[in-house]
Amino acid sequence: MRVKHLLFIAVPLLVVAASFIYLRVNPVGVFLSFPSFFAFLRYNFFPPNFDGFRGHVPVIFQTVLFAVAGTYISAVLAFFLGILMSREMNRFVILRGCVRFFVSFLRNVPLLIWASLLVFIFGIGPLIGVLALVLATLGFLARSYAESIDEIAGSRLEALRASGAGYFQILFHGLVPEFVPSWINWTLFSFEINIRASAVLGMVGAGGLGLLIQTNLDLRGFRRAAALIIILVVMVLAVEFIVNIVRKWVKEKSPGLTMAIMLTFLFAVSVYFLNLDIGRFVSRFGNARRVLSLLMSFNPSALPDIFYHLFISIALGICGLFLGFIISFMLAFLAADNIAPIRPLSWIIKGFVSVIRAIPSLVLILMVVASLGFGFTTAVVGLVFSSVGYLTKAFIASIEEQDYAVIEAKRASGAGWIQIVFHGLLSGVWNAFISWLSIRLEGNISDSISLGIVGAGGVGMLISRAVRQHNFPNITTTIVVIFAVMLLIELGSVKLRELLRPSR
Repeated sequence: MRVKHLLFIAVPLLVVAASFIYLRVNPVGVFLSFPSFFAFLRYNFFPPNFDGFRGHVPVIFQTVLFAVAGTYISAVLAFFLGILMSREMNRFVILRGCVRFFVSFLRNVPLLIWASLLVFIFGIGPLIGVLALVLATLGFLARSYAESIDEIAGSRLEALRASGAGYFQILFHGLVPEFVPSWINWTLFSFEINIRASAVLGMVGAGGLGLLIQTNLDLRGFRRAAALIIILVVMVLAVEFIVNIVRKWVKEKSPGLTMAIMLTFLFAVSVYFLNLDIGRFVSRFGNARRVLSLLMSFNPSALPDIFYHLFISIALGICGLFLGFIISFMLAFLAADNIAPIRPLSWIIKGFVSVIRAIPSLVLILMVVASLGFGFTTAVVGLVFSSVGYLTKAFIASIEEQDYAVIEAKRASGAGWIQIVFHGLLSGVWNAFISWLSIRLEGNISDSISLGIVGAGGVGMLISRAVRQHNFPNITTTIVVIFAVMLLIELGSVKLRELLRPSR
């Protein structure tokens, strides 16, 4: 057992070292870049320029509506896909496998790639933003719904089956009422994610707050960009606060039908105010069929270049994750309520992490690029910040879930803070930390792929170039390779968590 654990510690460390060497990035240089970045923010982004704030209200409203419409459509479609993916509700193995493959494909292709293709086919506009969110969200929700449906169908519907109820009776009278709370919770969670994602869509021409932020950063209007980023942070935190209240209300009152009606009403409002140009979408549907037919081609000669740039994206994601883990590890133990040595410091860390999490990864990276210029070190710095925002919160939650009696026992025996951390808590949270790291690795690589689409290198740059040049075989080849590699990374991270799970 010890040899296995040592092996699964040594191999990732070797991969991390190889990634830094491959990129020729000095990890110490990454940390030394932080003071320059914060100094740049201090002198160029502050004080923020809120002049003309009222003029941005429609854009802010549009960003929220993107998230509402995209999440709702995804939630409805994902329910049916979830049923088809469920082992309990769909006994047709081949159909279930095909749906799972389709959902996995949607889930493993980054949002900006979908958005870039949709803009290329249909042009810019709010409808493209909604469709991109649907494609990016559908895979995640369908997988989550399928797991919930299997759990419900396997444990709570036996009475209906035993009474001779048919398939649709079991579905509508048994599964749906039981599934509504899970549907609401997963949908609200997805909505929180999509609020950040909708701010990024403007970077590829779909409109919204992201377009204004990128435009001001490109034109070096940093104080105006700072004001827009602050507005985005406030908007995201406000949405999270409201969603948490709604989630608690749903848990306590279980108003399934009422909540579903409210979500449907919000969707109708969002469709009305977004003024989606369905007519243009329908008129260009012929173009979509033509483009899809052209995308049914492959260019094997492009594979060496694709793999070279993909390895760059993967290495960037790994480097950012590793350095982000080091920082998050320290911050989490300083901020967790059950072990925090200095309470005000804990509040500061949690506030700092909340702000970082509220800023989309690509916006963070564009801010770093504005201060430090282009380069792999810059990309790693941006990915470190986004990793810290995600991992610190996850690590804090894992630490706070530990038995407080263990901490009290260590304190009673005279152990200091460091001894409590390493001898009392670390063994209990280590597997959870590994799980969060493997999950975040997928997000980091997805972010690093998207970096290229906005001009920061990696395999995303090949997608952007191929779209501009109408090089359809290269577009398809690159997307297929990205999907295959992301799927392997996902399967590998699942296997790693299983191997590190303590045996019973």
